[in-house]
Amino acid sequence: MRTAGKASLIGGIVVGLACLALWMAIAHDLGGSTLPWFGAGCVVALAIGTWIRLADL
Repeated sequence: MRTAGKASLIGGIVVGLACLALWMAIAHDLGGSTLPWFGAGCVVALAIGTWIRLADL
């Protein structure tokens, strides 16, 4: 089994943070920039960042 490289880890982190920033920007525009929206954004960003890391994109 091949292990994922450091670039995959960094890419997953960057994509996760970018997803969270976009999530919060959209939530702010929709008037939902509260703690539950932030929590949901963190879950989504974590899931997408993990997927990028594991898929080695």
